[in-house]
Amino acid sequence: MGLFTRRRLDSSSVAIGLVLACSLVQGLACTGSSGSAGDAGMAKDAGDAQAALPVHVPFEADPPRVYVAKVKNLLVGAPPTDDEVAAVEQDPAQLRTLIEAWQKLPAYETKLLTFFQLAFQQTQITINDFADQTYPRQTIANPYLKAILARNAQESFARTALELVREGKPWTEVLTTRRFMMTPALMELYSYLDVWQVDDAGKVSDLYGRAHLGETITVTGKAPIPLTDTLDPSSPSYMHWYDPDVGDAKLGAGCTDDPIVYPMRSDALHFLLYGSLIAHPQSSVTAGAGAGGVKAKQCMIFAGSMAAPQLTAADFETWKMVTVRAPKSGEARTSFFDLSTLRSGSELVLTLPRVGFFTTPAFFANWQTNISNQMRVTINQTLIVALGASVDGTDETVPSSTPGLDAKHTQLAECATCHQTLDPTRSILAATYTWNYHDQVEPAFAQQKGLFVFRGVETQLTDVGALGDTLAQHPLFPSAWVQKLCYYANSAPCDGDDPEFQRVVKAFQAGYAWNDLIAELFSSPLVTHAALTQTADKAGVSIAVARRDHLCAALEQRLGLPDVCGLRPTTLKATRATVPEIAAGLPSDGYGRGAVAPVLPNEPTLFYRAGVENICASVAAQVIDPSAAAKLPSQKVWASSAPEAAVNDFVSTVMALTASDPRTAPARQLLLQHFHDAMQTGASASVALRSTFIVACTAPSSISIGL
Repeated sequence: MGLFTRRRLDSSSVAIGLVLACSLVQGLACTGSSGSAGDAGMAKDAGDAQAALPVHVPFEADPPRVYVAKVKNLLVGAPPTDDEVAAVEQDPAQLRTLIEAWQKLPAYETKLLTFFQLAFQQTQITINDFADQTYPRQTIANPYLKAILARNAQESFARTALELVREGKPWTEVLTTRRFMMTPALMELYSYLDVWQVDDAGKVSDLYGRAHLGETITVTGKAPIPLTDTLDPSSPSYMHWYDPDVGDAKLGAGCTDDPIVYPMRSDALHFLLYGSLIAHPQSSVTAGAGAGGVKAKQCMIFAGSMAAPQLTAADFETWKMVTVRAPKSGEARTSFFDLSTLRSGSELVLTLPRVGFFTTPAFFANWQTNISNQMRVTINQTLIVALGASVDGTDETVPSSTPGLDAKHTQLAECATCHQTLDPTRSILAATYTWNYHDQVEPAFAQQKGLFVFRGVETQLTDVGALGDTLAQHPLFPSAWVQKLCYYANSAPCDGDDPEFQRVVKAFQAGYAWNDLIAELFSSPLVTHAALTQTADKAGVSIAVARRDHLCAALEQRLGLPDVCGLRPTTLKATRATVPEIAAGLPSDGYGRGAVAPVLPNEPTLFYRAGVENICASVAAQVIDPSAAAKLPSQKVWASSAPEAAVNDFVSTVMALTASDPRTAPARQLLLQHFHDAMQTGASASVALRSTFIVACTAPSSISIGL
């Protein structure tokens, strides 16, 4: 059941899969209708099947009952209905109609959100990865907010892409947009990064603090201060902040002074918003210092409690489209600490350019640079995401000039080939951003705008907006995004020379409509395998395990368990439930530095099998005879007093087999036999039905894509 080429899957294959599953579940064995002789025969068949997996066999077209289930699972995570399969059996063109209907379901956007985060390489980061941009401090210190702020940053551009799709914008805008989906918390971070500047040498310039020399920040825990007064320059309480942790003994001996007074500093304000207190002198020691100059002791940074942040839960959960633009003549930047304006506004006035996916804080956190690399990694990953190609020495484009070429990196001939393309192209990023991703002020870099030279395209670049425009017009752009979806659907690439692949690319180019591309490709034999394509003829048909995001989405949609794997935290307190802890260890889609192809673990290893079995066991306790208090309003529930009805649902809902599917009857028979065998061993009806659910949940059609 791993990644292998075309195979025949009939009812006996389902039986084999269920028998293998049964042997791993709570020590209970399935016997099947044929008794021990049947078991032995099926075991032999299973061994033969396992031995035959790597063998490339002649192509066999998939019927609608297989590919309708595959496509619906990929797009929304739900099983197909009898009517949907029947409609496609009568008229294969109805699959596209079904896809267009599924695209209107909320689950479709949930699946796309995950795909976009990975496709735009905004994931595989924690809050610590943003530290370069907030050097020399960590981005935030409050432990209750770290994960959710990082999650906001990871989701931001994926949500931007979703909004552009909703608005009917051409897909090219993911490269050129200056509008981004943000929460007020993210708006604060973007604005803070605009005044906390770090140059190429690591020198920090606090632009807001420098403009307000002599002013102070007062923090007290004695009595609440309305935020409106804190932010009102005409109020006596202007820049007086309330933090309930101030004066508390948990700040440490000698650090319980109230109020705490800081000189005006952006980092002090930024940390206050998150309920943290940066280091400050012990005021009692300072006051008692004599002429001899007794050195004041320091109260170290205090990370903060859950009650201290000025930012509320809504500030991390309220999403809106925000335009980022440069200041007009004489116009001030957006105040990063003005939460009232951030909550009500939809615009940020910043000097640091933000264009497309490749200038987000999350992308920069992912692909950090330094004084040696000088944006080469950042630009190469930008090319990989946008165009599906990297600077790898195979590009035959010869630049007319090489601005920004680094002599140190081109001393070897084998290096010069890459650098004559890489260095001029990365120059626009080096001219715009420092190595910590702030405004570039070093003349040697700021004045060298660069030359885009890549895969047959050469053009002058004046700013990062021009880079986005150039990427959007590049001939590799449309095929790159069709190919990303091929990987998503098949866990393998499509053949770029396949006439069907080229047809889909051409259709995409007609208007760059994302949903139309999905409908075109996912109704194509490239995905359905309903007919032989050049891709399938050359490479066979791959069947992969349902990796974490697919598996969790299927459990959520089929069982009505919201975010069952804890992949979308929306609260300030992290969830430590059993399923999220197990799911974190399951194989998931990813990407690597310099790699064009995504990382797609496909093998049904024992670790994968054990993880899935444990998840299914945990879920079984939630859906089989749960207590009234534990039941969620949306979730499915089965009673052990009605095992036949439950088994019927297991087959159709969990295993995604329709009534007309020839695999359905033997699957029902095996599951019912398992239930009765468990009862005969002395298990209670609840335990027996939960065990039966686990068998269905770990069946081949449940935990793979394309069976």
